[in-house]
Amino acid sequence: MPYLSTPRRPVRLPANVAAHLAAVRLKLPDVLTVSNPKTQDNAIRHNLPGKALANACRLDADGSIPARGHLPALRELAASLGVLDKALAVDFCPFATPACREACLNWAGRGGLGDAVALARGRRSLSMLLDPVADARATLFSIAWHHRRAAAAGRRLACRLAGTDEGAHWHRLRVPVSVADAQLLSHRFGLTVAPTDGATLGEILRDSVTLYDYHKGPLSYLQANRDAGWDVTASFRTDAADAVAHALSVAPSFRLAVPVAIRKGEPIPRTLTLSQGDQSLTLPCVDGDATDDRFRDPDRLTVVVLSAKRSRGADPLIARPFFLNGPEPGQTESVTTLSDGIARLQW
Repeated sequence: MPYLSTPRRPVRLPANVAAHLAAVRLKLPDVLTVSNPKTQDNAIRHNLPGKALANACRLDADGSIPARGHLPALRELAASLGVLDKALAVDFCPFATPACREACLNWAGRGGLGDAVALARGRRSLSMLLDPVADARATLFSIAWHHRRAAAAGRRLACRLAGTDEGAHWHRLRVPVSVADAQLLSHRFGLTVAPTDGATLGEILRDSVTLYDYHKGPLSYLQANRDAGWDVTASFRTDAADAVAHALSVAPSFRLAVPVAIRKGEPIPRTLTLSQGDQSLTLPCVDGDATDDRFRDPDRLTVVVLSAKRSRGADPLIARPFFLNGPEPGQTESVTTLSDGIARLQW
């Protein structure tokens, strides 16, 4: 990617941003990635999810694969930054269910091969713990870096900041932008933003970059993210005690991402019907695997079907309840009995 490696002059970041990135051993292009085939030209931030950072820093961690186990380099870095206690206690996915944690796509694809990807994601997680505001400012400048590439191609950049975690609460984080910052973002990256004493990245970037994410939180949490400038897709909490109740509460206002035990490329269902007592709701389905551009789908009363992907090192007995059942051979319907209702898919 020439735009990442051959600028005509060095990028002189604000001193506090440059110092923060140096402390966590990241470079500006490392904050976000564009190598995920599904996200295509979008930029996405991958951190370690849930309690994976805590596990990586535990001396007695016993992961099923190296990427799920103890990573001495992350523990050493956390200790040197003075955030080891925070790293051992943090949970970056407060709304995750047991099956979600086990089947997490953090360990799919390259994320489950060796430990190099886990180390990079862990450094981003430590960046948040060390100084959330400095981390957000570094993220803003990384977004600007990728915005330059998108603008050169005549496109609007789309960006996911909660690519593999939900722990940052970006919608509440207020980020200052000085006059000097705004001038640098404009002159060096072609990104026009207004100076502010503190605003969310969604508010800062509303006119120039599309921010979108998936979230498992309650309706109020999803709405707060939307109000702060994000396009939001609700995630179906298949193995939660309130799986159907949660889905029925959010689906009238948000599209709903639903993992199904089918392979990528297989036909997706036409509809999903959720039933709880005498209440039911039937929703049309769209393919969620062809692209990650959820903001192009209807924003409500729609199911985004996601096929099952392999999460390396996962215990299949724990991970399986994350997915709704696929159809038996020759059948055009599947039924999954959940803790508080029924999910019926029809092909």
